[in-house]
Amino acid sequence: MKKYLMMMVLLFILTAVVAGCGGGDEPVDEIINVAQDTTAPTETEATTAEPETEPATTTTVPEETTTEAEEIDLTGLAINPLTGLYIPEEIAERRPIGIMINNHKAALPQSGLAQADVIYETLVEGGIARLFAVYKDFDAEKIGPVRSARHYYLDFAFDFDALYVHYGQSPQARAAFKELNAPNMNGLSYLDTIMCFQDSSRKRPHSTYTSYERLMKAWKAVKYREVYNEGFVNKFSFTDVVHALQSAEVAGKVTLDYSYYHYAWFDYDAETGKYMRNQFGGPHIDVETGEQLAFDNIIVQLVDMWKIKGDTEGRMDMALSTEGTGYYISQGKYIPITWKKDGHNDPTQYYTEEGNILEMTIGKTWISVFPTYRPEGLIIE
Repeated sequence: MKKYLMMMVLLFILTAVVAGCGGGDEPVDEIINVAQDTTAPTETEATTAEPETEPATTTTVPEETTTEAEEIDLTGLAINPLTGLYIPEEIAERRPIGIMINNHKAALPQSGLAQADVIYETLVEGGIARLFAVYKDFDAEKIGPVRSARHYYLDFAFDFDALYVHYGQSPQARAAFKELNAPNMNGLSYLDTIMCFQDSSRKRPHSTYTSYERLMKAWKAVKYREVYNEGFVNKFSFTDVVHALQSAEVAGKVTLDYSYYHYAWFDYDAETGKYMRNQFGGPHIDVETGEQLAFDNIIVQLVDMWKIKGDTEGRMDMALSTEGTGYYISQGKYIPITWKKDGHNDPTQYYTEEGNILEMTIGKTWISVFPTYRPEGLIIE
């Protein structure tokens, strides 16, 4: 089926070309289940000191270059709101899962990131960046290492009506889950052996993993809603036309120097039309595939961030329910954009400078939520 879908996407593209994408957690954590009250044993998380609207669908029938138009059978398929690609209908209707992924040097190499549809990257305490990988059409047998929640990542989950999967949580995240009635699955709870497993070759806290099958079992256990919320508005808008951005600005390399600790960059591969991810001095590899992570779209969202006053671990906070600026990068070029989020449960929307909804290239997206206080760390060239 996956090969079939890939062939179908290539046909669409060909048509377009012919016609003209911490440390410092609380020691004991329990799952906060908004679907049911559950009491269960908790565990202690081992810690170490670490510097730690709707997508544009199409029913256009692709044309072959030398034969008459041939209809493609889309029976049982629907658009994936995260990528704009066709996937099985039952999966397209299922709400996504967002997983907190450890991105400390000691946590490398990571597993399962290649199957994520969208990946967020932003700072936690100590200058470390953690990832929030959002999945819909996946079957990964190993995803992780899974790490503890931070409260502002909840806005990323809300953007997609996603379940938030984590292993432990900060005090601020614990409060936010309750206050915002946010669906989450915490491995530091009775869900541990259901949802998670330990890789004996890794040291805690970089040893916790999950998988598609375990996530589905945990989902059944907590009895959360399985389909999109009524009235869900998609965050992204896609176009099936491979088009050059209306910009003369070249984006062959995108550098994201977050802090003294975390430095990452993307190189554009003109042959594949994708941006290849690098960090810590070399390619960012998914160990399960052995391949470098690649993305059709990059969004750099510039956000005000600060250390929480009085927090002994130096935890961060940021302004996400507001508006700001950023950049959209795709097909070797970039344009300035603006963004706006009215509230926690409202999706972040991206706009061109002219005020139009941003239309993105079909495919996978990396979103770098980057601090406004570090303008010298962002270079597009």
